[in-house]
Amino acid sequence: MRRHRLIPALLAVLLAALAPADVSARPGSVLVTDLGSLGGSATFALDINDARQVTGNSRTTGGQLVAFLWQGGHLTELGSLPGGNGFSRGYAVSPDGVVVGESDNNRPRAFRWEDGVMTDVGTLPGGSTAVAHDVNGSGDTVGAASNGFATRPFVAVDGSEPVDLGTLAGTPTSSGRAWAVNDRGDVAGLSRNVVDSTSEATLWPAGTPGSAVSLGSLGEGLFSQAYALNNQRVAVGESSVLSGDGHAVVWPGAGSPVDLGTLGFRHSRANDINERGEIVGHVGAFRGAPTSGGRAVLWRANDAVDLNELLPPGSPWVLHSAEGINDRGDVVGFGRLHGQLRSFLLNVRVARS
Repeated sequence: MRRHRLIPALLAVLLAALAPADVSARPGSVLVTDLGSLGGSATFALDINDARQVTGNSRTTGGQLVAFLWQGGHLTELGSLPGGNGFSRGYAVSPDGVVVGESDNNRPRAFRWEDGVMTDVGTLPGGSTAVAHDVNGSGDTVGAASNGFATRPFVAVDGSEPVDLGTLAGTPTSSGRAWAVNDRGDVAGLSRNVVDSTSEATLWPAGTPGSAVSLGSLGEGLFSQAYALNNQRVAVGESSVLSGDGHAVVWPGAGSPVDLGTLGFRHSRANDINERGEIVGHVGAFRGAPTSGGRAVLWRANDAVDLNELLPPGSPWVLHSAEGINDRGDVVGFGRLHGQLRSFLLNVRVARS
């Protein structure tokens, strides 16, 4: 079983303090739900809320990738904004079922879907493209948008027009991206650093424009980015290391990044964290390509667990990447089922709250 306990002491203390008292799922005890498809042969689940609503995108019978909302065993196609090429992707779903994402992958526009209606989030002055990556319970949406010079991190507070959050470099031509927003309004992502030599994981406290703070990397001058953030300002993501590989990391509040390890693979990435400190992501031989032999992973307390090792013997699934986790311990992501890329839902706890 691929379960490592060689996590640094600082990380073990951090995650043990945040982890729930529930008993972890044991090998062979985890059942996987196939979320279905929109008629095509590939689906990708990217986020889940505490109501077990899931979003992502799926291929249709015509081969197009389109955003979906899964709930109660049913997969609903969300469509796309008019005037595009029909592509859409749902990146995040709020606690009350609002989905945000991108529509059109040639000239992307950020969308917000609520109660069956998809609307354009807009972009920054001078720009024409945008992508929405996350939305919180207050309806605050974050992502990346063009200002005519560069791709910039933005926040759109409760349905308002997008506002440029600024970057560590502090110039209008430096790029950045907001990946996550918590329920306090804190925003995390990445932006070009103060010397504009690389991008670093960035925090914007309370989503305040011009407040960019570097979260650091696993070495001076190395690339990093934060993909998710909980309400305790614990962020997770990835950082380059000196070898050039990427490692999953956790930023414990205002602390320095801690390497989560790779379970013996070359690369790893942390995609999400819940309020209990449970972290999900993937490891693999190729950076940014989990479908090429990647393995879905859970980091919890002092454990790093390959989720495939929790499946019953003979399971037809190969779980490539865990993309989202809620506070109930439900995990979504994508893997292979009988040779097809499919979205999965499973739970990593024996006892549910």
